[in-house]
Amino acid sequence: MVRLASDPDVTSEKLGAAISSDPAFTAELLRTVNSPFYGPKAPITAAARAVTVLGVRALRNLAICFAVRDSLRNSGFRAQDLEVFWEDCLRRGVAARTLARATGVVAPEEAFTLGLLQDFGMLAMLRASRKDFSQWGRWREMLPAARKEDELSHFGVTHDALARMLGERWGLPTLLVESMAWHHAPSDPRVPADARDLAKLAFTADLVGVLLSARSAEALAAARAAITEQFGIADADADRLLAGIAPEVEAAATALGMRVSRQPSFATVLAEANRTLVQMNTSYEDLTRRLEATLAEKEALMAQLGEANAALARLAYFDPLTGLCNRRHYDSLFRDVLSRASAEGKAVSVVMVDLDWFKSVNDTYGHATGDAVLRMASQSLIGACHDADIKARLGGEELAVVLPNTDAAGAYAAAERIREAIARGSVSTNSGPLRVTASFGVSTFVGSGAKVDIERLITLLAEVADKALYESKNSGRNRVTMGGVIR
Repeated sequence: MVRLASDPDVTSEKLGAAISSDPAFTAELLRTVNSPFYGPKAPITAAARAVTVLGVRALRNLAICFAVRDSLRNSGFRAQDLEVFWEDCLRRGVAARTLARATGVVAPEEAFTLGLLQDFGMLAMLRASRKDFSQWGRWREMLPAARKEDELSHFGVTHDALARMLGERWGLPTLLVESMAWHHAPSDPRVPADARDLAKLAFTADLVGVLLSARSAEALAAARAAITEQFGIADADADRLLAGIAPEVEAAATALGMRVSRQPSFATVLAEANRTLVQMNTSYEDLTRRLEATLAEKEALMAQLGEANAALARLAYFDPLTGLCNRRHYDSLFRDVLSRASAEGKAVSVVMVDLDWFKSVNDTYGHATGDAVLRMASQSLIGACHDADIKARLGGEELAVVLPNTDAAGAYAAAERIREAIARGSVSTNSGPLRVTASFGVSTFVGSGAKVDIERLITLLAEVADKALYESKNSGRNRVTMGGVIR
């Protein structure tokens, strides 16, 4: 059915006839499309009508869901273990569907199928290695990046890599396979253009799933940040979307013939996530009472409190590995600089930086050396820039610098200084000093005093700089390429 529905020339009549020839699939399909999760306006009693109402792509997605669900019935896993796993899958599926509806970036049912299947590679690893399923109980509460590291140490492979292998072997649609394979790195330039939005949905849905399992302040912050950064949705609106997920998970389980436990309301999740924050506030109150005891103790505790606040500020605004601005802080500062430049008729330049062959560094020397390379490159960048420049790590090995009051010529000179500084640096390894290079892309905006759309301008400057960066990569790396000047 999946292959038939993937045929661009298939007709609704042919699909209806194929479904009708399989009574079991027909019954399953009619039960599902008549469930509250799909909410038809009138009962659907025939396969042909179901095809017409759902559409070919939605039908294909349902067939995929049925097939994957049924493939596990004789897998050897305990029923209660599979119930927990499917619960997490449904949470991701519903989260992706909810975000797709809110943003309109992709069809909601396409997003649901991706969310449901994106972690299926984990089951393949557990089954093939005969590992205890209790590992999943620990992994389901870990943030995705940490969980991937743990998977690699246990299995020598990660679930997203297995998802690509399984999806291709099963003949799943290419878009679905690519989205599953890239859902941990949706901003990677290698992600196919048509899979980028789906990969972003899956990345965000993964964090929502962790939040609903872990119910921690860390998971709450990560989920909110992903919703904001990937789709521009404010925290208050994000919370309203999150509040609607629990009942949808239960409805989806019923529609697909699965069992899940009673889902906690978002208010419950929020209360548990905030418990650590309450504990932190209690600690601050205790510090205050102790400060009132003696002047000497007050001075000591004030110093401790200042250090704690500085640490919290660093966590909120700066990348802990490199000390550079994080993405959210970078975006905020970038908006302010562009607003002033636009009003005052001044120039602003953006330098995008991407370390060359960074994946090879991780693969050859390990992630600890990769982290050391990132720190070295970041310190080299800081040393080559002015204090007023905005220096940030956007993610992975991608860095950026915003240069206020700097035209294209000045930006080129600054980028060359940074390039040379990084190339001069080195990291110690067992094999001797390791040197790396970076590729650069530059774009410039010159204000005229007229009002501009700041968000659109940020996007345009990033696109121009990224395009120039890719040209540097394609031209041999370790070079600076100038993009256009936007006026």
